[in-house]
Amino acid sequence: MRDPRDQFHFDCRHMLWSRPCRFHKEEGVHCLGCPHYDPVKTRVLLVKLAADGDVLRTTGVLPVLEREFPGTHLTWATAPSAAPLLENHPQVDRILVTGRGVPPELLAEEFDLVLCPDADPFSAALASVGRTGRRRGYTLADNGVVRPLSRGAREWLAMGLDDDLKRKGERTYQDILQDVLELPERPGPPELHLTEDEKEGARRFRRAARIPRGRPLVGLNTGAGSRWPQKQWTYEGFLELGRRLAAKGCSVLLLGGPSEEERNKRLLAEGGRGFFDAGSRNPVRDFAARLGLCDVLVTGDTLALHLGVAAGIPVVALFGPTSSAEIDLFGKGEKILPEGLDCLCCYRTKCDKKPNCMDLITVDRVLEAVERWLP
Repeated sequence: MRDPRDQFHFDCRHMLWSRPCRFHKEEGVHCLGCPHYDPVKTRVLLVKLAADGDVLRTTGVLPVLEREFPGTHLTWATAPSAAPLLENHPQVDRILVTGRGVPPELLAEEFDLVLCPDADPFSAALASVGRTGRRRGYTLADNGVVRPLSRGAREWLAMGLDDDLKRKGERTYQDILQDVLELPERPGPPELHLTEDEKEGARRFRRAARIPRGRPLVGLNTGAGSRWPQKQWTYEGFLELGRRLAAKGCSVLLLGGPSEEERNKRLLAEGGRGFFDAGSRNPVRDFAARLGLCDVLVTGDTLALHLGVAAGIPVVALFGPTSSAEIDLFGKGEKILPEGLDCLCCYRTKCDKKPNCMDLITVDRVLEAVERWLP
């Protein structure tokens, strides 16, 4: 039998080792002479574990890395909940899913470059385990101290430790990420690559739900995630906004996860004609596909915001306890902040003020913003 090294390109980025590559499966081509042969020139490890929205908005670095290092084979280490957001991305060659263990690949392999934009010790430890001669972002020292490797990384570390510094910040996450990872250019918008089957699944849902065509569809993402419950807008605000949009000829699509299931059922019942429920138990990629049906999205500072930006949908984003400055809507949408408060961007998980910042966002302001972006 011939030596496999004489039959296959072991340096091709499409090599899967334990099974044939997709081009062999789809087109029947063989490795030697394959028109899709893409030799790896630079092996990069990117460690970005959480949160899901942050993982998604970090995908904007991928085109920058491909331009800086043509022929990159990119391995992304991430948490289980975020892994689906990276699937089907043409510039993510391998996803290493980790809970609290070290993927064995990191112990065995060498990389040309290791990137870690997060200062949490576990992420920094993974970046330190990855064998390489070049690192950017953060590593973990022998004494357990997180070590920033650039001026931008030092500044970002300080902001993560001091809410007062965080509140004063005026730069977007993309600007910060460029400095932390010492990138030659600013990262772009988040990228999510849905499959045609996933998009068709959303279209089937629309037909089954009888959401009319020819009318603008406005998505209302009613949740805010469990870590920052204060980011959630009021039930009454969503209900009045939905009713007024429906009265103006729009369809309203209620979006959320399991925590919003009862809330959205109640909104559906009280909202009446023109309200539709996207479901609250959808896998994240199906959730993204249904969100992608919308013409405008109203949401707080949560994963849905980044999914909307990735889909190119105008987003009306509602902010209170977290930073609006860090969010870039890339020219599509508006940020709504309550007026007359000096405690915005407090990063508190609880607030005793009545009314609080999110209570003070009026339906009139949100409705006016939505109308400016309707097709």
